[in-house]
Amino acid sequence: MSQSTERELRELFAADAADAPDELAVVAGAVRRVHRRRRTLMVAAATTTVIIAAAAYGVHRPAATPQAQPPVTSSSAPVTPTPAADLPAGVKPGDPLAFGAAQCVKAYAPKTLAEQAFAFDGTVTGIGPARTERGAHPPLDLRSVTFQVHTWFRGGSGGTAVVDMSPPAASGGTGDATSEAGPAYQVGTRLLVSGMPRWGGAPLADPIAWGCGFTRYYSPSLAAEWATATR
Repeated sequence: MSQSTERELRELFAADAADAPDELAVVAGAVRRVHRRRRTLMVAAATTTVIIAAAAYGVHRPAATPQAQPPVTSSSAPVTPTPAADLPAGVKPGDPLAFGAAQCVKAYAPKTLAEQAFAFDGTVTGIGPARTERGAHPPLDLRSVTFQVHTWFRGGSGGTAVVDMSPPAASGGTGDATSEAGPAYQVGTRLLVSGMPRWGGAPLADPIAWGCGFTRYYSPSLAAEWATATR
């Protein structure tokens, strides 16, 4: 090999060596890339952990405690009824109304009560002219009495009933509606009422309340007896 050729080769190798990257620089760059990749992986792992934890809380979180709500009120709610009228002096709940001095058709008993066409527990709400009179018959001194019905034992349905009764008086005697004395009742008096249609027919066709114990001042125990007797 000639000297000139050898010189050219050395110059060529020297130029290649100058152009080659520095070994330490190459290593340092590789290390920086590794560190950046690790940081990226750590951030991604942390983000994934947060997402998984949030999803787990959404699935397993306890149900929210319901808040207490105010009671619902309505303008149509029933109002407290006014107290029933006081009973006449000397009268106890369950006592019969006094309907005059005539002889009774039959004696009051659970069996005969069950034979009545109608029977109910009601409170007097109005008193007016009789409704069962007929021109061909002598009139009786009666009044039509309107009741708010609490319980029907037999013969009717609905919230009201209108029956003829002997007119109210401050004090009464015994018997039926033909007597001058009458039963003591007024608007607000609660009664157990039973009777028959005055001229026959349906139970509430011209209904008239009977005396002789078949119409009485209300008592809870007597109302229960009426319910049993009229089943």
